[in-house]
Amino acid sequence: MPTSVFLELDEEKRSRIITAALNEFADKSFGLASTNTIVKSCGISKGSLFKYFDSKEDLYFYLIDVVSARMAQEMADKISGLPADIYERVIAYSSLEISYYIEHPSEGKLLTNLAAEHDSEIAQKIRERYGDKVRASYEQLLQGTGIDKKRADILRWVLEGFNRDFLECGGGADEYVKSLTEYMDLVRGIL
Repeated sequence: MPTSVFLELDEEKRSRIITAALNEFADKSFGLASTNTIVKSCGISKGSLFKYFDSKEDLYFYLIDVVSARMAQEMADKISGLPADIYERVIAYSSLEISYYIEHPSEGKLLTNLAAEHDSEIAQKIRERYGDKVRASYEQLLQGTGIDKKRADILRWVLEGFNRDFLECGGGADEYVKSLTEYMDLVRGIL
């Protein structure tokens, strides 16, 4: 977490540091991200960076918290009117999510890269820190749909695999929604 020194900086300087760090962590995994690149990009010394954050890991998790909170806030009003049908709800929610990622590419990349983090120690810390939040979000998405736990688990596995494959191959929001709709039609027929 940031130190009080970071929180006391003026908004412009904090924003510069966050943007530089976000771009670096979005482009690279945690292990490959460079604090040297971050400080060079935002125009501060490395010593200053470590006055603001105790470690590279603290900076990384702070960014994840900031980006997750921004996304949740921006999507909060949009998700209140999702359809009751689980498959239509998944498509509508996923469309909102992918649109957010496209509108905020660095933030989207940072969040989607979490699932693909290769550093086993960081991956474990990500699961410990955010696993319950992810499960709670998924359960909230399912509320009021009447889907049982086994079907919900199968649907989650399909979505995780679909999203991972789609993000590896790339594509736009329209292509994502079209492909996801096709998969949801198949899953609807099976479940």
